[in-house]
Amino acid sequence: MISGVNGTNLVLEAMVKARIEKGMINRASIVKGEHGYTVQFYGPAAEWNGEPIVLCSARNPYEPRQFKSLDGAASQVSKIGFDDISITAVSSKT
Repeated sequence: MISGVNGTNLVLEAMVKARIEKGMINRASIVKGEHGYTVQFYGPAAEWNGEPIVLCSARNPYEPRQFKSLDGAASQVSKIGFDDISITAVSSKT
């Protein structure tokens, strides 16, 4: 297993592309949360400390990248190289 940025489970787009080429990541999932959509990755080596690898941005590498729309998240995942994307809704507890 290889961590993301500074020992976290957060990874930049370039890191994801390299891990896809090496066969470490083979699936992407868009997760709807309270503040938007995040992108998680899965595969043989796509986990760090029991958590899935999550896309971050170069502008803020210590926070998951939040997409305002499902289309934006899907576009980014497609740009990275995935055609088959799963979508998960996270329910909030009230």
